[in-house]
Amino acid sequence: MPVTHGELKHGQDVLIHGAASGVGLMGLQITRLLGAGKVIGTSTNAARRARLAEFGADLALDAGQPEWHQRVLEATGGKGVEVAVDQVTGKQFAQTMQTAALGGRIVNLGRLGGAGGEFDFQLHALRRISYIGVTFRTRSIDEVRTLNAKMLADLGSAIGERRLTLPIDSRFPLAEAGAALERMSANQHFGKIVLTV
Repeated sequence: MPVTHGELKHGQDVLIHGAASGVGLMGLQITRLLGAGKVIGTSTNAARRARLAEFGADLALDAGQPEWHQRVLEATGGKGVEVAVDQVTGKQFAQTMQTAALGGRIVNLGRLGGAGGEFDFQLHALRRISYIGVTFRTRSIDEVRTLNAKMLADLGSAIGERRLTLPIDSRFPLAEAGAALERMSANQHFGKIVLTV
């Protein structure tokens, strides 16, 4: 996602919004592995935020705080991030737009904060922001295979050498899948929830 859709280049600054999720934790590691500049992650949970540095974050912010986006600008010398991976959107999207550098890319791959939000068309134009929507729901099998091949070309050796890892938050027997979904819906987990059979 940061490379195939966010077009991340070596040395560019990155924001991973919703960084304590499995996708977010992997995104932090991938951007660090590929030579990103400043890597910034957000989480509204203090305990999870405290662990983001373990996965490559230089700065961990609480996106529930009103001025969190100002801290992103401060951390990047006022310019903002070239790539923002946004799993949250919703009411915080206007602030996410404010974190974008000139020519920055915002990759939307989740809507944990809601499917709608304020969109500042003037800021979008002035900063020349590219807003990219991403989902696997509308991709063909061939498109998924192509993306997987690109991912393996970029990250295959790191995966094989176990340089990319995710913590297991909890394990549930398949019969308790409902409880696992409740834990995930309540946003209580850090890393992956595993169903065992």
